[in-house]
Amino acid sequence: MEAIYPYAHIIHLILAIMFLGYVFTDLAVISALKSKFSKQDEEKINQELGKRSFKIFPLTLLFLILTGGIMMSKYINSSAGVFETDLQKILMFKIALALIIALGVLSNLYAKFAKKKKSEFMQHHFHKLVIVLGLLIVLSSQWMFLA
Repeated sequence: MEAIYPYAHIIHLILAIMFLGYVFTDLAVISALKSKFSKQDEEKINQELGKRSFKIFPLTLLFLILTGGIMMSKYINSSAGVFETDLQKILMFKIALALIIALGVLSNLYAKFAKKKKSEFMQHHFHKLVIVLGLLIVLSSQWMFLA
Protein backbone atom coordinates (compact mmCIF):
# COMPACT_ATOMS: atom_id res chain seq x y z
CA MET A 1 0.00 0.00 0.00
CA GLU A 2 2.92 2.29 0.75
CA ALA A 3 4.13 2.07 -2.86
CA ILE A 4 0.86 3.36 -4.37
CA TYR A 5 0.30 6.11 -1.78
CA PRO A 6 1.98 8.89 -3.85
CA TYR A 7 -0.08 7.98 -6.92
CA ALA A 8 -3.30 7.86 -4.90
CA HIS A 9 -2.39 11.24 -3.41
CA ILE A 10 -1.87 12.89 -6.80
CA ILE A 11 -5.06 11.41 -8.24
CA HIS A 12 -6.96 12.44 -5.10
CA LEU A 13 -5.76 16.04 -5.34
CA ILE A 14 -6.63 16.33 -9.04
CA LEU A 15 -10.10 14.87 -8.47
CA ALA A 16 -10.71 17.13 -5.46
CA ILE A 17 -9.86 20.17 -7.58
CA MET A 18 -12.23 18.98 -10.30
CA PHE A 19 -15.01 18.18 -7.84
CA LEU A 20 -14.88 21.42 -5.88
CA GLY A 21 -14.15 23.40 -9.04
CA TYR A 22 -17.36 22.17 -10.63
CA VAL A 23 -19.40 22.99 -7.54
CA PHE A 24 -17.81 26.44 -7.27
CA THR A 25 -18.43 27.13 -10.97
CA ASP A 26 -22.05 26.10 -10.55
CA LEU A 27 -22.50 28.39 -7.57
CA ALA A 28 -20.53 31.42 -8.72
CA VAL A 29 -20.92 31.47 -12.49
CA ILE A 30 -23.72 29.26 -13.74
CA SER A 31 -26.22 30.37 -11.09
CA ALA A 32 -25.57 34.00 -11.98
CA LEU A 33 -26.07 33.28 -15.68
CA LYS A 34 -29.31 31.36 -15.14
CA SER A 35 -31.04 34.43 -13.73
CA LYS A 36 -30.41 36.22 -17.06
CA PHE A 37 -32.54 33.73 -19.02
CA SER A 38 -36.24 32.90 -19.20
CA LYS A 39 -37.68 30.05 -17.12
CA GLN A 40 -37.77 27.79 -20.20
CA ASP A 41 -34.15 28.47 -21.05
CA GLU A 42 -33.18 28.00 -17.41
CA GLU A 43 -34.81 24.56 -17.42
CA LYS A 44 -32.95 23.62 -20.61
CA ILE A 45 -29.67 24.78 -19.06
CA ASN A 46 -30.38 22.72 -15.94
CA GLN A 47 -31.16 19.63 -18.02
CA GLU A 48 -27.98 19.93 -20.10
CA LEU A 49 -25.80 20.59 -17.06
CA GLY A 50 -27.50 17.74 -15.24
CA LYS A 51 -26.69 15.30 -18.04
CA ARG A 52 -23.03 16.24 -18.03
CA SER A 53 -22.60 16.46 -14.29
CA PHE A 54 -24.36 13.10 -13.86
CA LYS A 55 -21.58 11.51 -15.90
CA ILE A 56 -18.72 13.24 -14.09
CA PHE A 57 -19.82 14.05 -10.53
CA PRO A 58 -20.57 10.55 -9.13
CA LEU A 59 -17.51 8.93 -10.71
CA THR A 60 -15.26 11.70 -9.46
CA LEU A 61 -16.66 11.28 -5.96
CA LEU A 62 -16.29 7.50 -6.13
CA PHE A 63 -12.61 7.77 -7.05
CA LEU A 64 -12.10 10.48 -4.43
CA ILE A 65 -13.44 8.06 -1.82
CA LEU A 66 -11.33 5.17 -3.12
CA THR A 67 -8.09 7.15 -3.24
CA GLY A 68 -8.93 8.70 0.14
CA GLY A 69 -9.38 5.20 1.54
CA ILE A 70 -6.00 4.16 0.20
CA MET A 71 -4.36 7.18 1.81
CA MET A 72 -6.34 6.76 5.04
CA SER A 73 -5.03 3.22 5.49
CA LYS A 74 -1.56 4.65 6.06
CA TYR A 75 -2.72 6.57 9.15
CA ILE A 76 -5.66 4.54 10.43
CA ASN A 77 -5.18 0.79 10.64
CA SER A 78 -5.03 -2.06 13.13
CA SER A 79 -1.50 -1.25 14.26
CA ALA A 80 -1.76 2.57 14.26
CA GLY A 81 -5.20 2.73 15.86
CA VAL A 82 -8.10 5.08 15.09
CA PHE A 83 -8.25 7.93 17.60
CA GLU A 84 -4.74 7.64 19.05
CA THR A 85 -3.19 10.84 17.68
CA ASP A 86 -4.40 14.33 16.81
CA LEU A 87 -3.74 13.55 13.15
CA GLN A 88 -6.09 10.56 13.34
CA LYS A 89 -8.79 12.60 15.07
CA ILE A 90 -8.65 15.28 12.38
CA LEU A 91 -8.64 12.60 9.69
CA MET A 92 -11.79 11.05 11.19
CA PHE A 93 -13.39 14.52 11.17
CA LYS A 94 -12.51 14.81 7.46
CA ILE A 95 -13.98 11.38 6.79
CA ALA A 96 -17.23 12.38 8.52
CA LEU A 97 -17.48 15.52 6.35
CA ALA A 98 -16.76 13.52 3.20
CA LEU A 99 -19.42 11.01 4.23
CA ILE A 100 -22.01 13.80 4.43
CA ILE A 101 -21.15 14.84 0.87
CA ALA A 102 -21.22 11.23 -0.35
CA LEU A 103 -24.61 10.61 1.26
CA GLY A 104 -25.98 13.77 -0.35
CA VAL A 105 -24.76 12.67 -3.78
CA LEU A 106 -26.25 9.21 -3.22
CA SER A 107 -29.53 10.85 -2.23
CA ASN A 108 -29.52 12.87 -5.46
CA LEU A 109 -28.69 9.77 -7.51
CA TYR A 110 -31.52 7.87 -5.84
CA ALA A 111 -33.97 10.68 -6.62
CA LYS A 112 -32.82 10.69 -10.24
CA PHE A 113 -33.09 6.92 -10.73
CA ALA A 114 -36.36 6.64 -8.81
CA LYS A 115 -37.69 9.63 -10.75
CA LYS A 116 -38.55 11.39 -7.52
CA LYS A 117 -38.31 15.09 -6.88
CA LYS A 118 -35.28 16.24 -4.90
CA SER A 119 -35.97 17.84 -1.56
CA GLU A 120 -36.03 21.63 -1.44
CA PHE A 121 -32.72 21.67 0.42
CA MET A 122 -31.01 19.38 -2.07
CA GLN A 123 -32.39 21.36 -4.99
CA HIS A 124 -31.31 24.79 -3.81
CA HIS A 125 -28.66 24.46 -1.11
CA PHE A 126 -26.69 21.22 -1.51
CA HIS A 127 -23.88 22.77 -3.56
CA LYS A 128 -23.49 25.49 -0.94
CA LEU A 129 -23.12 22.80 1.71
CA VAL A 130 -20.63 20.90 -0.46
CA ILE A 131 -18.46 24.02 -0.89
CA VAL A 132 -18.43 24.69 2.86
CA LEU A 133 -17.70 21.05 3.72
CA GLY A 134 -15.10 20.85 0.93
CA LEU A 135 -13.29 23.90 2.25
CA LEU A 136 -13.36 22.43 5.77
CA ILE A 137 -11.90 19.20 4.39
CA VAL A 138 -9.12 21.10 2.60
CA LEU A 139 -8.32 23.15 5.71
CA SER A 140 -8.38 20.00 7.84
CA SER A 141 -5.95 18.36 5.42
CA GLN A 142 -3.44 21.09 6.15
CA TRP A 143 -4.25 21.11 9.86
CA MET A 144 -3.61 17.36 10.13
CA PHE A 145 0.07 17.74 9.46
CA LEU A 146 0.47 20.66 11.82
CA ALA A 147 -1.00 18.66 14.70
